[in-house]
Amino acid sequence: MKTFCSASAPGKVILFGEHFVVYGEPAIAVALNLRVKVTAYRSQSTFIEGSRTALIDKAIDVALKAVNSKDRNIRVKIESNLPVSVGLGSSAATALAVIAAITGLFGVELSRDELFKMALECEKTVHVNPSGIDPAVSVNGGAVLYQRGVGIKPVKLGGEFTLIIGNTGESRSTGAMVEKVRVFAEKRRDIMDGLRKTCSSIVSRALEALEKGDLEELGLLMNVNHGLLEAIGVSNFKINKLVYASREAGALGAKLTGGGGGGCIIALAPRERLKSIVEAIRQAGGEPIIAPISRTGVTYES
Repeated sequence: MKTFCSASAPGKVILFGEHFVVYGEPAIAVALNLRVKVTAYRSQSTFIEGSRTALIDKAIDVALKAVNSKDRNIRVKIESNLPVSVGLGSSAATALAVIAAITGLFGVELSRDELFKMALECEKTVHVNPSGIDPAVSVNGGAVLYQRGVGIKPVKLGGEFTLIIGNTGESRSTGAMVEKVRVFAEKRRDIMDGLRKTCSSIVSRALEALEKGDLEELGLLMNVNHGLLEAIGVSNFKINKLVYASREAGALGAKLTGGGGGGCIIALAPRERLKSIVEAIRQAGGEPIIAPISRTGVTYES
């Protein structure tokens, strides 16, 4: 067994399809160059540098099971520039990096499919009914189309574009938001069916826009998708304030990303309007983050 092993995994934003993905509709997500890095060392006992959570304990258990080891004498060091509890996929990225680092410590390199399944199992300790899109994009990097029961498909990016994240600073539980939507859907099945169909059409058009590099269309579709998320009750005043401030400052489109109820928005920024959108988000009370897309998923580091 090695003396140490390091691995990292990226966070993500959902461009289109959040919440509706839980009901079998497709969604598009992109990996961000905001990463969680984990280093696993041989140790005399189990020790975690960083906040110890049920997710991390589960990831350690899953990793040790994968290498058929009961030896928990491991020190795990966690470093991250990825904000937590704001819809950027920190849970999946952390689970993936922990699993990859520990299995790598034992000399076992898992396939991306194995890593995905193990991280999804870990996410169930945090989220009531995880869709699987977070570990899917964090495992692969770049942009992916994900549909429950169908799988993952890489998405071609036909042009360069910049996303600005606006962090509301309000943490929220994705599980609670998923449950809120479930109640909405149960009481209004006919309405939910229509919204699902519309969201599926948005994703189809967005795939074409991404492949063509049609940013005007992409921005318009982001705005429509945000309207659907407002309709099912997962937006709020702070989110909408950042969304509309971004649009007024010149964003081609803006929407919440992730679970909603807080967390983050994303704005599609023309290069010449980048600074004005960043300032608009700040003036509206949000924390702007310019995060390049990461084309690298979970990876081992030297």
